[in-house]
Amino acid sequence: MKSLPLSAQKSDQFRRYALGLIGCVLLPPLLLAAFVAAVDPYYLFGSPSWHGFNAVKPKYESHVLVVKPYQLRRIRPDAVSLGSSRVEVGIDPRHPGWTKGTIFNFALPSSNSMDLMLAFSHAQALGRPLKQAVVGLDFFAFNVLAAKNQGLDARVASNVVEEFANFLAAELENRGYVKASPPSKNEQLARSAWHESLYLAANPDVAKAIARNEFKSGREHYELVGRAQHRLGGTIPADWDEAGYMEAYPDVAYFTALTEFQSGYHHYLLAGRWEGRIGGFQPPDWNERDYLAANPAARIRILIGDYHSGYVHFGAEGRQLGLLGGFPATNLFDQLRLHWPVMYKATLQFAQFWRLIFSISAAADSFNTVFNQSEPATFDAKGMRIWQGHETDLRRLGGTGNVIRSSFMGGGWGPDLTSPTFKYCFTNPRTGFTAFDPYRFMLRQAYAEGTDLRLYTTPSISSLREIFVGLGLGTRYDFWLKELVKINEEEAARANRPPLQLWDFSDVNTITRETIPETGDLTPMHWYWEQSHYRKETGDLILDRIFGHNDPARPVPADFGVRLTSANIDAHITRTNENLAELKIVDPDIPKFFDVASKPHPNNHQPEAACW
Repeated sequence: MKSLPLSAQKSDQFRRYALGLIGCVLLPPLLLAAFVAAVDPYYLFGSPSWHGFNAVKPKYESHVLVVKPYQLRRIRPDAVSLGSSRVEVGIDPRHPGWTKGTIFNFALPSSNSMDLMLAFSHAQALGRPLKQAVVGLDFFAFNVLAAKNQGLDARVASNVVEEFANFLAAELENRGYVKASPPSKNEQLARSAWHESLYLAANPDVAKAIARNEFKSGREHYELVGRAQHRLGGTIPADWDEAGYMEAYPDVAYFTALTEFQSGYHHYLLAGRWEGRIGGFQPPDWNERDYLAANPAARIRILIGDYHSGYVHFGAEGRQLGLLGGFPATNLFDQLRLHWPVMYKATLQFAQFWRLIFSISAAADSFNTVFNQSEPATFDAKGMRIWQGHETDLRRLGGTGNVIRSSFMGGGWGPDLTSPTFKYCFTNPRTGFTAFDPYRFMLRQAYAEGTDLRLYTTPSISSLREIFVGLGLGTRYDFWLKELVKINEEEAARANRPPLQLWDFSDVNTITRETIPETGDLTPMHWYWEQSHYRKETGDLILDRIFGHNDPARPVPADFGVRLTSANIDAHITRTNENLAELKIVDPDIPKFFDVASKPHPNNHQPEAACW
């Protein structure tokens, strides 16, 4: 048998070497990707669940805000429940009252009205449209001053954000919304003036030299030495955007409030410029118009009042997300993406999904999933939060009664009043945006698509309603209920449809006036986990009422759930307030809670709120 020529042998050896090298390079990441997909730590691939291998997903909870929108893309449910973690815990997708089809608990922790609308619109776009949705409405979700779940707008269906941006722009224009004006002449003059304290803070060696009597002041140092050394801090540049820098970096605003820095510019001089922070100076080649045109999410954040320019949004979020449009495209691929918006949006979402799944953290979470199957489940495959062992945690803290009393008596009024403002407002007076705008848009979509949307208010413990009064939020809560009714009926009339079901479970009723256990009593409450979250047993009664489902094993109390209309809302609020007054007499806890809430407290700045 003839041997191959030497040249052919070398060619064959090179080919085998190249294939081996490619295999060594590609095989490990491919195997790792296959392992992640098989374990499926976030329920994203729908991989089979095997007991002892991946049936429990212990790392799902820490990623729930990120993964649920992608999980929904795979499931494409016929119906969803929406709201905050209260809905995650209490509303069961397996309740027999739901419409036929696939049901998913798409509630997201700490959801505000914007998150609620984005979640509904995302599910609506994937369901084309949804058959049914149940929405839990929380009072705290309509506070425009509360912190937001950033990033959800980048993970929802591509058309959702743009549609709301156009809706909101039209709404605010009708209200006479005016964009923020540039700095006035007086502000510009104040910037150009000499800032002695800032110069010394930005140049601590100068302060030491003055202490050694080498210079009389920072101004003298600058005139004699500092100007030649190009020292900064004596004046604030005319083009410095202090508000923008603070908006882009809340951590700077926080530490400035603690007086660790005199201003955002002070932080920029000491740390920000070396850390690569942007937002304070807008580059000359920045294209504001193109950036906002390419990124409707940035337009929304400006209209809401989170940022006052697209460049600030880019500094805060856009650069990390890889958003384009603000600067000239540097390669052909980016040019093509900007030319075709559908391609641009698809690549942005694919990049986020890729970073989520095929990353070191995803691999680590997959291994943790396999090796921690003995841990209790925190969520199931239908998106519902499972609190196995939560009662043990409450007992460890002294029982439910101790947890509730410690919170209310100690100023724990979150999530209704939360850091950093500890204030509650429906409207941003600077932009005209109101937290009811996303709610209106959600209802308008439901009416247009004919979705069976059912709304309900959270069945909060009755003592919490009286605490609202003490905090100065009682009239706002009543207004909130009225506005929910008003907008629902306005949108129904606009669509020429009957009003959607809107139920109130937050009044004084058999469920909400459940007695709080005495301090030291480790007996759990029947309807509540603690002051914020209600149990699945309560959620089942809510669904029984709004679905009209009758289960003889759990009769719904006659006073649990009132369907609100413009015809009964005033009488309903009056009756609730009268019942609260009566309950205050017989429940010894409520006067104590009210007394603490009505006195000055560092966790309540509501008396200082200048917005409604």
